[in-house]
Amino acid sequence: MPRGKPIDAEWLRERYPMMTDINELLDEHEEKFGWRPSKTAVYTKANKLRIRKKPIQGRHKRCERPVYWCKEPEMEAWMLKHDHGQRVDSLSDEFRERFGFGLTRNQINLFRASHGTQVRQDGTRRGGRTRVPVGTERRGKDGYVVVKVREEADVAMSKDNWMLKHVHVWEQANGRKLPKGYLVMFADKNRENFDPDNLVAVSRKLIGVMNAIGYEWHDRESLMTVVAMAKIRVARNRAEASMRRVCPCCGKKFDNLNRLEHGGSIHSTVCEECGKAGRKPPNDSGGRRRKYDHDKMRELHARGYKNEQIADMLGCSAPIVSNAINHELEKRKAKRWQRTS
Repeated sequence: MPRGKPIDAEWLRERYPMMTDINELLDEHEEKFGWRPSKTAVYTKANKLRIRKKPIQGRHKRCERPVYWCKEPEMEAWMLKHDHGQRVDSLSDEFRERFGFGLTRNQINLFRASHGTQVRQDGTRRGGRTRVPVGTERRGKDGYVVVKVREEADVAMSKDNWMLKHVHVWEQANGRKLPKGYLVMFADKNRENFDPDNLVAVSRKLIGVMNAIGYEWHDRESLMTVVAMAKIRVARNRAEASMRRVCPCCGKKFDNLNRLEHGGSIHSTVCEECGKAGRKPPNDSGGRRRKYDHDKMRELHARGYKNEQIADMLGCSAPIVSNAINHELEKRKAKRWQRTS
């Protein structure tokens, strides 16, 4: 798009409401005005002019008819013979004259990609290019090495014949596909070490827990130790969330398993319905927050009791005990800092 060149407002008011494909709209603009704006420029201009698309009933369908090329040998043969890299709208008109309906840009692009007849900007076909052999390696943008594992992609217009090398090595070493929801980690954190013993499959659900634990790993043994600790913490949280409780607001029995699955608090004392409604458990302090004996909490903690044990003794939750103890520690640190300064 030429810098500072505006899009004609009257033309946009006429054509934008009936638009079905932004690329076709850009083609029309280029044919009429001699230059092609960007998609962002069109959307921004339409938004400033408050132009909206009409409901789908008032526009043409995006696809007049689905075409499965493997089941339409006559259409496929015609496309291979008459597709010479011409414009999409011209090819669609020729196809309409022969078969009675036109093709969308996506249908033509999909055909060209699946048959290797894409056209470069210089007019040459991509199908005749020299392909790199299977086993070729290159480095991706994120720093990981990818390797070509098949000659052709299974899905047209995709690159699923390329894989992350460490994932490919893990699958070859274990003789099976990487399970869904898992990723392969480098035990020594060296992305160049593709030794099968250095590659460990870990569930994505454990990654956040492993990072929260705070322990570093440098080899397979230490990584498996951190993974085991993360699994123990997840199992503990699940066991705590599965405990049946009685909602003090409505009297319904509930557990916090659903909250655990969706990242909520497993220490909630009210059921989900009451929580969404904004209800809070009644207390004896006239609606104010209940006060606990923090000195007693710190005394029991100094005597070696765990937070869960203290919570059971005083009738509160473990996080309340933890907050009281941590608050006292912060106060002591602040006093030491004032003395030293």
